[in-house]
Amino acid sequence: MTIIDLNQSSDLATFLGTATEAARAAGEIARQGFHQPRQISFKGHKDIVTEADIACETAIIDIIQSRHPSHRILSEERGGVAALTEATGGDYVWIIDPIDGTHNYAAQLPFWCISVALAHEGETVVAAVYDPIHEEIFTAVKGEGAKLNGKPITVSARTDLDDSLAACDIGYDDIISPRSLKIAQEVRPFVRRVRMLGSAVLAICYVAAGRIDLFFHLHLKPWDIAAAMLIVKEADGKATDFDGKDSTIKSKEIVTANPIIHADFLALPQVSNTAHDG
Repeated sequence: MTIIDLNQSSDLATFLGTATEAARAAGEIARQGFHQPRQISFKGHKDIVTEADIACETAIIDIIQSRHPSHRILSEERGGVAALTEATGGDYVWIIDPIDGTHNYAAQLPFWCISVALAHEGETVVAAVYDPIHEEIFTAVKGEGAKLNGKPITVSARTDLDDSLAACDIGYDDIISPRSLKIAQEVRPFVRRVRMLGSAVLAICYVAAGRIDLFFHLHLKPWDIAAAMLIVKEADGKATDFDGKDSTIKSKEIVTANPIIHADFLALPQVSNTAHDG
């Protein structure tokens, strides 16, 4: 857990209120449509978007703009990557994934969530991830720890890699996805089980809550990592790329676990070789 200037606490509390309100509002929209017929559109070769993604995104953006009209916004469906690349040091940038796990949502599989993060000077300072199906909201403020439904959480205390529950996701990239599957195959003998949830954001939050011991992914976008990364770090977890460099909102890779499991996983030669060379 990092330390933040206490003079910023009131602002961060206000921003967290905005993030949680927006995440809950979007979550209610998505929850109401979960068991209803839906329209599915493709936004690439294998990636999809539903009408719920668009409705949730609109609800989140409306709340943010009404509270903080000067802030920039980067959202999965509307884009706005320039909000990150053009932001000056003092700019606030909201980073939104209206539904992480859209394929699960479209198939009525109950593992998806809404992710809302606020970045300042290139770092996430506030995060809210809401799972409306299980009525769980994961939150974090930089320097103040992570919480699940208002109660503090921490990563697991497990120390043996071979007794750990690992998880991964493979993404949509036809070159990178096979490498992710190969890592999962090669790490399987060294862990207890490997799981794939279909929502990277939710899986990282599960690491923060100690439910999953280890999660890795090779191909993420800022909206996949911005909120969940802060939550797991504030839960005393490690979050890096496969070279062990600290994760940022611009990272494409993530390996996250408690410090011991994290180090043991990255020490496996099969992991490093496959992650870098395929």
